[in-house]
Amino acid sequence: MNDRVVIVVGGKIDQGDLEKILPQDTVIGVDAGVLPLLDAKMPIHLAVGDFDSVGELVLKDLSDQGVPVKHLPMAKDVTDTYFAVDEALLQSPSELLLLGALGGTRIDHALANLVLLEKIEAAGVKGIISNHDNNIRLLTAEKGMMTLFKDQRFRYVSLLALTDQVEGVTITGFAYSLTNAILTRVDSLGISNEQIEAEAFIQIRSGKLIIIESRDG
Repeated sequence: MNDRVVIVVGGKIDQGDLEKILPQDTVIGVDAGVLPLLDAKMPIHLAVGDFDSVGELVLKDLSDQGVPVKHLPMAKDVTDTYFAVDEALLQSPSELLLLGALGGTRIDHALANLVLLEKIEAAGVKGIISNHDNNIRLLTAEKGMMTLFKDQRFRYVSLLALTDQVEGVTITGFAYSLTNAILTRVDSLGISNEQIEAEAFIQIRSGKLIIIESRDG
């Protein structure tokens, strides 16, 4: 079992994002996501995508370095990132980290990547989407509870219902606590809380909850 797989997507890579990659990680570059990895001379264990935006020289560079490449057709039923997640899950990791999955000009891709957390969690794998200003996770009723260890980079913690409603929301260790609350997709009750304890706890009884640690830019 590989402990963690990191998928570097072709969105905006912020300063310090690649520093989150550890030597023992398995790294998958998705389409233009291979470019910052190549520039930083970081190992790439697999490259996937249609590579319509990178050019033949980049593909040659990958080949020269012995990087396995899965070249996908431009016309397909899944995104390059979705395909990469499937490839990562085949390796039975305990955690899957997505970098570059929120930036860039394509909000449709950002939203599609966000809901991939549901696919990752359904496979029994911890999923995180991360950039310079945010860490995003998903808590499901099957898991029931999540512990957040305070990260000084992030001031805010927001809770958003992914399902129509999330029941039994109980949170401790925050400036504003909740006990057996209900969050729905159309309310903003869970936005911009602040973690005040070194360890905070989020518990739900039903539904799926997106948890976002964030800071102002």
